[in-house]
Amino acid sequence: MSDDPPRPASEQQSDPRPAAGAPAWWAALGRPDLPLDTAEPAPPLRMAPPAHAPASPPRAGHMIRWRAWAFNLAVLAVAVLIICMGIGVLSVSAFLTAALLFGVPLTVAAITVTVVARRSR
Repeated sequence: MSDDPPRPASEQQSDPRPAAGAPAWWAALGRPDLPLDTAEPAPPLRMAPPAHAPASPPRAGHMIRWRAWAFNLAVLAVAVLIICMGIGVLSVSAFLTAALLFGVPLTVAAITVTVVARRSR
């Protein structure tokens, strides 16, 4: 048994880490080249502009948009024609009725898909 008197359980244990003094970086805090503490925050740093700008001309995006809408319109027309052939349309009035019944929902679906695809980029 040791000669040390028993300690009560409620007392905190001492820190087992060695207490050799201040860390090595502590002396560097007093260097004269470090900025002084001030009450006002430093102004935000200005960011440099990007090294290179996009090379595409501004009209390229406009042409791509029209090409996408033309493609959507062509797919919509083919879908309406296939539906009309499937239900056996024989007259112009029946074709217009089928185009309205099936074309409007297909148009709404195409616009929705285009808008969602554009916003998710």
